[in-house]
Amino acid sequence: MSRGKRFNDLFVLRLIATVAVIAIHTTSQDMTLSFMGYYGNQLARFSVPMFLILSGFLLFQNDLNDGLLPRSQFYRKRFRRILLPYILWTIFYSLILHYYFNGTQNAHMILPDMIRHFFLGNGFTHLYFVVIIIQLYLLYPYIRSIFKTHPGPFLIFSLLLSFACQLLLYLQALNVIKLPGYCLEIYLIAFPVWLFYFVLGMFLALNDQHLEQSGQLSWLSWAVIWAASFALLLWDSHKTLSFALSLKPTVILYATASFFFLRSWLNQYPVKVGPFISWFSDQSFLIYLLHPLMANALVFISLRVVNQPLLWSSNIGATAKFLITLVVTVLVTYIISLTPLAVPLGGVKRKAR
Repeated sequence: MSRGKRFNDLFVLRLIATVAVIAIHTTSQDMTLSFMGYYGNQLARFSVPMFLILSGFLLFQNDLNDGLLPRSQFYRKRFRRILLPYILWTIFYSLILHYYFNGTQNAHMILPDMIRHFFLGNGFTHLYFVVIIIQLYLLYPYIRSIFKTHPGPFLIFSLLLSFACQLLLYLQALNVIKLPGYCLEIYLIAFPVWLFYFVLGMFLALNDQHLEQSGQLSWLSWAVIWAASFALLLWDSHKTLSFALSLKPTVILYATASFFFLRSWLNQYPVKVGPFISWFSDQSFLIYLLHPLMANALVFISLRVVNQPLLWSSNIGATAKFLITLVVTVLVTYIISLTPLAVPLGGVKRKAR
């Protein structure tokens, strides 16, 4: 991928999305116990949708610039980067969870649980995202074929489909309806639920390859729309006690508004992409896979070492947990990036200077 100016926004948006997903996972356990935890968690709800928008944009933009790859070559190129890290981290987190909850007992359940984790992405709280990406990569050649013929109608179709799926899951979570099936986890990771964000990225690549424009609206106008969408999300979360959900119509609105607001803001106030932002963007997948280990190590310290279960529950505690997790994750990622483990674990190999 070229390092030209045209990708500056992309690097910054990926960094923002990565930091936001760390904010969600470091505040999720105690979010209702502090102002910083709750509002930081809700503010960061755009993170996973933004990753999907950027993924759709990158894939289709590469097609526009470099031409279409044969299907077999496309699959080799895309899955080479994500499959091995996903397998390794799933094994690692599955073993950690089994040992934490069962010790050395029930060892016969490790393999069956691990196989289930591979397919459902529930080896740990964040791995579901990789299963969603795998589905979208598998379907991308077919999605691309339909999209190239009818980009506008397909974008609208994807919006209606994802909106309907998320509305049903939202109503299920509120016990308004009961969806059929044996495993709700399958519904949560199914690609139609997330398709709109991915197709939106493709649509932006088709109509706005530089990712530097924001339509006819100024960044202040987008800021107003973003603030209104965030207020609606906060009202929804408070009214329905759905603050732990990312799959609901108000998040679709908020995540989309957040993306366009950040685009317009970066267009108005460009951020210089130096070595750190570029490095962080390259390592974002490894940072994503690694950060829950750091966050839960802090929880373990509060419960088992200092015997302070509410250590991270105050405003100061929630902020400290987020910042410590972010800093330690980046430092460990840097160390890993200097070793042969970088690529197998989802990062990019860097030479020490």
